[in-house]
Amino acid sequence: MQDLDGKTAVVTGGASGMGKAFCARFARAGMRVVAADIEEAALDAAVAELRDGGAEVRGVRCDVGVAGDHETLLREALAAYGRVHVVCLNAGVSGANGKSWSLSEDDWHWTLDVNLWGVIHGLRTFVPHLVEHDEGHVVTTASIAGHVSSPYGAPYNVSKHAVATLSETLHHELRREGSRVGVTCLCPGFVATRIVDSERNRPGAATTERDRGGARFIEVARRLVEAGKDPAEVADQVHDAIVKDQFWLFTDTEWDAPIAARHREIERRSEPVFRTSARR
Repeated sequence: MQDLDGKTAVVTGGASGMGKAFCARFARAGMRVVAADIEEAALDAAVAELRDGGAEVRGVRCDVGVAGDHETLLREALAAYGRVHVVCLNAGVSGANGKSWSLSEDDWHWTLDVNLWGVIHGLRTFVPHLVEHDEGHVVTTASIAGHVSSPYGAPYNVSKHAVATLSETLHHELRREGSRVGVTCLCPGFVATRIVDSERNRPGAATTERDRGGARFIEVARRLVEAGKDPAEVADQVHDAIVKDQFWLFTDTEWDAPIAARHREIERRSEPVFRTSARR
């Protein structure tokens, strides 16, 4: 999709962080935007700010873990703008942290419901619409954690590995079907968002108390995320990836060496070693 002007973008997790930055960047490209988020107050504030900046934007509350909310989101987008062209399945949570065998079922369900099922529901809802019109682009937010496996972050790692392979599968299927719909798998490194505080939106039971490893993981993650890349820079990268029909989008090169080393371990069938980025 080389020309985004006048087209419509739907962005989940659009009230803050990268999602809000995507909305602003798409608006600058002349797109109409539907921002979706579970936080109604933050969504209302984001929509007002985007409109003050000249964006044509509509806000829709959406719990991405609920299939019906995606169906409502599509209906609202079609009612407002007639067609959807770009779908960013971006909503995500950091999830519960700790030893993988000590986390509760609720810990696992919360993370997977948002990070994985949020993408699955989004694909099942929006891709048929894009394919029908044979035009559009899907952006899935995976992570560096979809390519390396850090200790004490099992639910997040599992969800992001799954999103990466789901995105590849979707790409292959669309190509086999002769569709012109494109796919970008976004794999951010450290970006300055509020994802470490995502438990603010967790429903029901509280997170299992973190063990020492989980607490240390969050401590390091918070420091690195706070010093991370500006979401606006990522939004520029996403815009350009859509225009260029680029599949893999890594926001920086800091994890290139650990990812390459992991691939060599797989090739050689050797024992995995966790390697950190250059900044950690």
